[in-house]
Amino acid sequence: MDQTEQYIKFEYDEQLNVVFTEDHWDVKATEDVDQFFAEYKKYFTELGRKVYMISNIDHLLVRAAIADYYGKTARSTVGHYLLGFARYGTNDWARMTVRTTSLKASMTPNIYDSREAAIAAIEKMKTDSQPEAEGSKPKE
Repeated sequence: MDQTEQYIKFEYDEQLNVVFTEDHWDVKATEDVDQFFAEYKKYFTELGRKVYMISNIDHLLVRAAIADYYGKTARSTVGHYLLGFARYGTNDWARMTVRTTSLKASMTPNIYDSREAAIAAIEKMKTDSQPEAEGSKPKE
């Protein structure tokens, strides 16, 4: 995957308060991590509210050499902008790399086989917890 193919597709479902993303990124260095999460931060800042997120990770590759930095950056981003998250995909390599980086960052991987299973997991999160009020602003 070359640099020109790296992007994230965002789709917000206001009724569910869920942002669906599709990650197309090969994360090899700190610059890649910073650029990847800058896209997320820009989107969530413009959205202006805390939401749940469901990500398709089939086209996301996080290289082992950068996994710790990726995990730390993911953890701070999740805590700042999200009420909860789930991921899904069928690409075994993508699932393995994301699971590994999540565990290294002490985050629950929340990886499912399908979009529907990820949606069900988010709905369960909504009922199992008492998150901040819907529409609350991200922490400054």
